[in-house]
Parts: sequence; structure tokens; C-alpha cells
Amino acid sequence: MKENKIILKWQILAFFFIVLLGSMFHFVYEWSGKSKIVAYFAAVNESTWEHLKLAFFPALIFSLIEYPFVKKYVKNYFFGKVIGFYIMPITIIVLFYGYKILFKSHSLLWDIFIFMLAIFLGEFFAYKFLTKRESLGKNYEKLSIVLFIIIFILFSLLTYFPPKNLLFKDPITGGYGIINN
Repeated sequence: MKENKIILKWQILAFFFIVLLGSMFHFVYEWSGKSKIVAYFAAVNESTWEHLKLAFFPALIFSLIEYPFVKKYVKNYFFGKVIGFYIMPITIIVLFYGYKILFKSHSLLWDIFIFMLAIFLGEFFAYKFLTKRESLGKNYEKLSIVLFIIIFILFSLLTYFPPKNLLFKDPITGGYGIINN
């Protein structure tokens, strides 16, 4: 169908946008002179949590850009995008810690591959929901709102108020978030 091709083109564009902007967001905090405002969406340290933001915020920005262009072709936009927002960090966490446990080593190439794979999977599953011809219904719409609020609040606050656990610990400094950075 013509609509599916249009949506596919947008999801491919989303992949490249998120990879490029996410890669840039790895450095923007330092470039900004460690601005607390920039810390909201950019990585402030080398913790896994901060690297998850590199996928989430570019994906959110792209979704806001994309929506006006595809809304007439899709019935489950918000649910599809929220599913993608969750798949990306879950994939990164599982594969990153999985390979570190399995191989007992760390590799920048694996990290980059995992980042790109997570974005691909997030956009792939978003695409699957975006191309469904039937609406999933009001309950899924409500669920997507709740799930979005949860993930947005987590990514908004936990840089400033991180729990003291492995996900939030900067392996270089031993600090947590921006406050203890």
C-alpha cells in the first residue's frame, strides 16, 4: 500500500535522525559548558542510564516532527511510538549487560552496534503498529499516554536524582547523574 511506503520512509528517516542526533547528544553537555538545561536531554556521564537518553530524546523530537506528516495515514501513532520508546532502552540494557557478562569485556564497537540495533528495533516495532489499518482502540490510546508519561518523567528526573545502582553509575568517575558528577 502507498501509505505503508510513506510510513516506511519516515521510519527509515527516523532511524538515521535518531542515530545522528543521539550521537551528537553524547557530547552536547560538555560542549554547552555543562549546562543543567542541556543535561535534561544529553548524556552527562558515561552511565548506561545517560546513554539511554541518547535514543529517547532524539526519538521523541523526531516523533514530534513526523506526526503532522503521517497522522492521516495511521490510526495507532502514539501507541506505536511509545512502544518504540520502550523497546530502545530495554534492548540497550539487555544487550549491553548481556555481552559484558558473556564476554567479560567492553567494546565501543559493540556499544555502537547495540545503540543502532536498539533504534532499528524501536522503529521497526513502531512501524508494525503504525501500519495496522484498524485502530487498537481507546484503551491502547490511554495506555500509551500513561506509558509515555512514565518514561518521560523517568528520563526527565533521574539525571538529577539518580538511584545508587549499576544502571546509573558512571564507570569512569564512580558518580551518579549530574549532581554527583
